[in-house]
Order: sequence, then C-alpha cells, then structure tokens
Amino acid sequence: MNHFHRFAATMTRADADGQDMPDRFKYLLVGLVLVRGLKHMRANAYPVALAILLIAVLALTASALCSKQQSPQALAGASNSSDISYSYKFENPRFHIRIIEIDLNSNGAGELRFTRGESDEVLDCKVKLLPATMSRIRELFDATGFMSSDSDYQDKKHQFPHMGWMTLAAKQGSYERKARFNYTANVQIKELEEIFRGIASQEIALFDIENAERYQPLDLPKQLEVLANDLGLERITEPERLLSALNEIANDDTQALIARNQARKLIEAIKKGKFKSPAKQK
Repeated sequence: MNHFHRFAATMTRADADGQDMPDRFKYLLVGLVLVRGLKHMRANAYPVALAILLIAVLALTASALCSKQQSPQALAGASNSSDISYSYKFENPRFHIRIIEIDLNSNGAGELRFTRGESDEVLDCKVKLLPATMSRIRELFDATGFMSSDSDYQDKKHQFPHMGWMTLAAKQGSYERKARFNYTANVQIKELEEIFRGIASQEIALFDIENAERYQPLDLPKQLEVLANDLGLERITEPERLLSALNEIANDDTQALIARNQARKLIEAIKKGKFKSPAKQK
C-alpha cells in the first residue's frame, strides 16, 4: 500500500506558486500509480485500490468543475478591467495654451489639464461629457479599429509640426495604445481630434468665465465674446453644456448689463441650435 500512500500525498501537494497541480498531470499520475500498484499487489487488495482510484477521479472532476466557476469578486474584477478609457494630448510650445491633456473614463467623466502663457502651473478642472458625446467618441474609436491597429495616422505627404502635435490614446485593462500625429487625412481620427479640442475649448471657456465672475467682472464681456466666436467657428463640442453658466450670468444683477445681454443672446442661439458641434451625430 506504500504506492497509494505516496500517490495520495502527491495528489494533495501544491505547486510552488501555491496552486494545485494541473489536472492533466494528476490524471497521468493516477494511471502510473494504478499500473505500478496493481503489478505488485496481492489479489485481495484490488478492491481497495479500485476504491481509492474512484475517489481520486471523483475528487479531480469536482476540482476541475469548481475551477471553471469564478467568484463574484473575480467577475467584478474582470468587468472593471474591461472598461475602456480614452485620453488626448496637445503640445505646442509656441502657442499661448502650450499643453492640453484630457482623460476620460467609459462614462465620460474625467479631467482636463492645461498649461498656458509663460507659467509652468498646471491648471485643471473636472469634466463630465454628455452621453451623446461619449457615445460618438466610442463610435469613432471603434470605426477606426484603433485598439487593433498599428497606424500612427500621420499623413505621409503633409507635415505641420509648427501647428502642434496631437496624441490619442485608449486603454482597456492592461493594454494601452497611442497614436501621435500633427496632421491626419483619416476622417474618423480627424473628427476625434476636433471633438477633444472642442471639449478643451468649452471647459477652458467655462473655467475663465467662472474666474471672471468671481475676481474680474469687468473682464466677463471679453470672455463671453471669445466664447461666442468659438461657438460660431464650431470649436465647442457641447454648446448645451454652457447653458447653466450663461443662465447664471443672465440672471445675476451684480454683473454688468452688457455681460447679461451677451449671455441672453447666446442662450437663445444655443436653444435654437444655431451653433454646430465638431461631433457629427448620426
């Protein structure tokens, strides 16, 4: 019976990493022990050997079935790792706004960071995109096959580094893919770049308008004029996102009359759909 004692010890031993030995290897041991054990065993010991073999096979089968079932925690972890996030970066040391970075999770929440002027201070604000905008971003990334492609999307015939470099990135689980270019002829990638730039424009505009309201009220009309110009040039991705801030200005009697009138005009134009977005909705 020494063979079966050794077999039982072997079957319950774990690998060096703490995991059970692979099932395929365990079954091989079962066969080897059975052959060697039966060869040297007396006839009256055969029933015992068969019983031990049956128990071992049943235990291995149960172990294999259990290993295929993931715990709720494991399933939750897998679900979280499958969430995809997106990011954008613009770089041009010659521009007033030298660096723009946007990070978004799969729900459209994230952060904008930017650096402007001669200061190295990084300004930041939280971002929460409208569902339609986030849906369009996902559609465009999927349409280009971004995660599986190895293209940098840089147009080979046209180079405009003086206009700045753009980097688009997507991350899913532990895999991250980036593409850096200064000009692209790819329609989907071009729209993505314009959408992200429009997100930056609207969020920076809201940032500057809020600061003007609080600390420099006389600068507010100028900020609203800049915003109106960007809206007219389709440089704002989500005009509707501006309504809350504009309504606040329009109804604030402490602000200059010219600023309140500007805000009212923009509100009316946005509600009538006069300003187009770089996000081309289907």
